[in-house]
Amino acid sequence: MDYFNKFLFNAIPTVLLELLAALAGFYFLKKNRNASKYDKYFVVFLWYTFANEVIGAYAPIAYFSEYRIFGFIKGTLFERNYWLYNIYFIINASFLVYYFNNLLSNKKSRKITNFVLWSYVLSAIIFLFATDVYYKSYSNFTFALGAILLLISILLFYFRLLKTDEIIDLKKYLPIYLSIGVMFFYLCVTPIELFAKYFKITNEVYVAIRINLLLICNIFMYTTFIIGFIVCAKDKPNKEKRITK
Repeated sequence: MDYFNKFLFNAIPTVLLELLAALAGFYFLKKNRNASKYDKYFVVFLWYTFANEVIGAYAPIAYFSEYRIFGFIKGTLFERNYWLYNIYFIINASFLVYYFNNLLSNKKSRKITNFVLWSYVLSAIIFLFATDVYYKSYSNFTFALGAILLLISILLFYFRLLKTDEIIDLKKYLPIYLSIGVMFFYLCVTPIELFAKYFKITNEVYVAIRINLLLICNIFMYTTFIIGFIVCAKDKPNKEKRITK
């Protein structure tokens, strides 16, 4: 029961913030009918993230209820929700790289990044099905490689941003808020996720560190998203606005 309480302490605030971020994104789009299609995609992605979190809750609910709830999954490949999150890791990293990559106007840079992105998706899928990790644990390979590509994409975005007029009024530039939240999350979480194989009930120190770190990072990231949507809802961004230099 103690671990169940810890799970609830971490899960409830995270899911609630995911919902609030998605609602804030919806509010942003309602206030800005001419928002770029990439910002619209980002809001849709937030709703997908929220839905994925809700669906993924079946595994801990079943486990902590001693399979009185969702008992039909006991002993099956779906007893844990690793399969769901391994898919999510690929979609998450791919979409975010796509989002920040399309803020660049340099066609050559976009083509190179898109090639690398598709290579990542293909290699991640092959790795999942060529090993037994898909149903048995989180894929460190998928998560770590996706995080590296994402951080590189954000750094390239910042580099291009320095050469534009957008640097003058960053407070009303939504991608800045989104990039800050995402970068903070991945810089903090990636190192500890590389040791996810040590995530065992008997390793209480690691469990506590991981749970608390994920909670803090999720709170920071989604709060940053919410602030960004609310602040930028007062702006009127041009459709398909990109960094142009």
